Amino acid sequence: MSAPESVDPGASPGLFGSLRAFWAVLIAILYTRLDLVTLELEEEASRAVQLLAVIVAALLCAGITLFFIMFFLVVTFWDQRMMVLGIICSLGIIASVVFALVARQMILTRPKFLSQTLAELKRDVEGLKPPAKTTEAKP
Repeated sequence: MSAPESVDPGASPGLFGSLRAFWAVLIAILYTRLDLVTLELEEEASRAVQLLAVIVAALLCAGITLFFIMFFLVVTFWDQRMMVLGIICSLGIIASVVFALVARQMILTRPKFLSQTLAELKRDVEGLKPPAKTTEAKP
């Protein structure tokens, strides 16, 4: 007796076919999640570079301001017309405070690390759980 030559389209694919399909779906899910993780890591790295740039700018402004404040105090005792240096010092202080507040806001409002990936994995887990059986009350 020989094996059947054609497969019935309504027949089940068999154990190995089901396992292949299961692994294909699992790998597709893992690939999607890994892609999401890499995207979130890139966004986090970009945010870190922006934060570093703001901190460096704030420190630069603070250093320049400190220099001009000391210079202003030394020169003030020699000449009373040092309004320009006073304005420069004021602007430096304002810029330093603004940059520090921007950096603080960036730190406080950053999203939770890998939040989108964790949300997707949670949805996957919920999707894999068997549906809860509901009992309908008969009137």
